[in-house]
Amino acid sequence: MWWVTNKEGGAFMARGVHGQRIYVDPKAEMVIVRYASHPVASNSANDPVTLPAFDALAQHLSRLP
Repeated sequence: MWWVTNKEGGAFMARGVHGQRIYVDPKAEMVIVRYASHPVASNSANDPVTLPAFDALAQHLSRLP
C-alpha cells in the first residue's frame, strides 16, 4: 500500500506488512528500498527506527550542493 507523508519534500512510501519499504523523497532525489521478512505481520516495531532514519538521510541529501 502507498502512503503519503507530511514531509516538506513530498516523500511517499510503499509499506509491506512484514517490514518491506520503498521510500521516495523527490526533493532529496532519494529512493530507499528495504527488503524484510519479519515473522510477525506488524510495522509498529520498525517504524520508530526506520522512518526517522529515512527522514534524516533525506534531510542530509537535501542540503548537499
